[in-house]
Amino acid sequence: MLAVAQCDPEWCGGVTELLRICALAEVFGVPVIPHGHGIHAALHVVASQSPALTPKVEYLGRHIPGRHHFELEPPAPVGGSFALPQRPGFGIRLDDAKVDSVQTLRS
Repeated sequence: MLAVAQCDPEWCGGVTELLRICALAEVFGVPVIPHGHGIHAALHVVASQSPALTPKVEYLGRHIPGRHHFELEPPAPVGGSFALPQRPGFGIRLDDAKVDSVQTLRS
C-alpha cells in the first residue's frame, strides 16, 4: 500500500502529469507531497488542490536557495508557508545584475 506519493514536477512530466497523479492518488486516498526540486511548479499544484490531498510541499533548504540564485524574490518559506507570486506563470523574474556579473566573468 502506498502511504504518500512524492512526485517531482520536473521528473514526472510537468504540471499536467503531476495533476494527473493527484487525481489518481485522490481516488485511492493517498496524499501527494511534491518533491522539492521543482518548487515553483510544486507550489502551484499544491495551491490548486485540496489541502487534504496535498497538505504540504517539500522544501530542500540546503539545495533550493542555490538553484534559484539568479531569481529576484525566489520562493522561500516564511513561518512555514509560501506566498504564491502574483506575476504571470510561475512568477519567475531574473536578477539582471547577477546574470550580467556571470557574463562579465566569462568574457
